[in-house]
Amino acid sequence: MSLRSAGDDVVSRIARLLELEGDRWRPHRALELLSFVLGDRAQVGDASRYIFAYARHRGYDLPPYPLAGCGEIREFFADEGVRNVPDWYEKKLGLDERAYEALPSQTIVVVRDRADRRKAFFLDGMRYRNAAAYENLADSGFARTLSEDDLEALLSRMLAFLTGDDAFSEAETTSVGPLRGSSCAF
Repeated sequence: MSLRSAGDDVVSRIARLLELEGDRWRPHRALELLSFVLGDRAQVGDASRYIFAYARHRGYDLPPYPLAGCGEIREFFADEGVRNVPDWYEKKLGLDERAYEALPSQTIVVVRDRADRRKAFFLDGMRYRNAAAYENLADSGFARTLSEDDLEALLSRMLAFLTGDDAFSEAETTSVGPLRGSSCAF
């Protein structure tokens, strides 16, 4: 048996075990598992500062206060084809002016799929611990800020995106509890 097929067999058996134990899974535990599987591909932080985390992840050198005029923020804007921060949120994430204005009071959860596409989910309130940086979802304590119903609504949307069920993902646009919506895939 090759390493690849041995690994596939183990994954298949784990998936089967998860199905068999389905009645024991609660949203908080499911989020822990999803966070472990995704690692740094699931992050949480201040929604209004996500643009800077995204730019840094793309390799741009940005100082702690990126709009102070130093660093590579101008190059980032030019490469992204935008004029400024609100323009980036509109063109990249699909946010209108009203949604953009709400960002300072929101938390963002961003997941990245295997094809390196991202989707952002916006929630009311400050549900992160580190205002200066983005944390992996697994390390953030984020799940403790949501009820099971709210977490289940978020999980269903995240999984729809991550598994390629875009029809379901696009249909799930209504606000539920603190969940205020999501971006387009970017």
